[in-house]
Amino acid sequence: MSKIAKALEKAKKRRQYRGAQGQGLDIQASVEALRLTHHRPEDSRIKAIRLNNIHLEKHRIFTFLDHALATDRYNLLCTEILQKTRAKGHNTIMVTSCVEGEGKTVTAINLATSIARKPQHTALLVDADLRNAKVQKYLGFHTQKGLSHYLEKDEAIPGLLINPGLPRMAVIAAGQTHLRSTEILSSPKMEKLVQEMKSRYPDRYVIFDCPPLLSVADSLVFTTYVDGIILVVEADKTQEKQIRQAVELLKERRLLGLVMNKSRSRFKGYYY
Repeated sequence: MSKIAKALEKAKKRRQYRGAQGQGLDIQASVEALRLTHHRPEDSRIKAIRLNNIHLEKHRIFTFLDHALATDRYNLLCTEILQKTRAKGHNTIMVTSCVEGEGKTVTAINLATSIARKPQHTALLVDADLRNAKVQKYLGFHTQKGLSHYLEKDEAIPGLLINPGLPRMAVIAAGQTHLRSTEILSSPKMEKLVQEMKSRYPDRYVIFDCPPLLSVADSLVFTTYVDGIILVVEADKTQEKQIRQAVELLKERRLLGLVMNKSRSRFKGYYY
């Protein structure tokens, strides 16, 4: 019996039992069965999790919550990225910043979510910040395994995939923290993985959350692997000389553009 058939059978049994108890229908198993139809065959080992909306809002992961203003902003960013890359077959994007704390991880997560909500695309979010991983912290889930386990311990990628509740989105956490992350990320194995992720599915965008560009060499190494780069800067905080220095480092790379984060607009408060 297939997984879909098993899930539907489970839903049927729950409905029969709860109907006898007068408690109504349990639709969760049916939803899970429908979600299975969106997974690739080789993604059968993907781990599905349920995220906490309060935690997501705290960390400004607004695209999961359909926060109107923030979702509109990220949808605009998403549209611009797709327009610049889709026709060229460019689907591997790294998100970095000049220095720490400018919002690159928040931007990477919200961008990946926006892409995954497009019916013609899927999104894979990879935490490539092996020194200061924050993707799983911001999303609010825990896993001990991630990208570093593939690079150092030959863990299979399907076993590292996590579904955060969106049918067309998957996440790979960073795994173990490494002070020698530059050496690991510059390995032929990492480069080969990026190429594999790029070519396996033409409808998939792979978003890499990478370390700050001016802090360590990791991101500079990573720029040689990807099709495009997004540089996140913080309004009223990132210094002009830092931006110029970062852009200079990327002058021979595929810089798609800069995202000004935490910008104050005519709307009250800050938005991402």
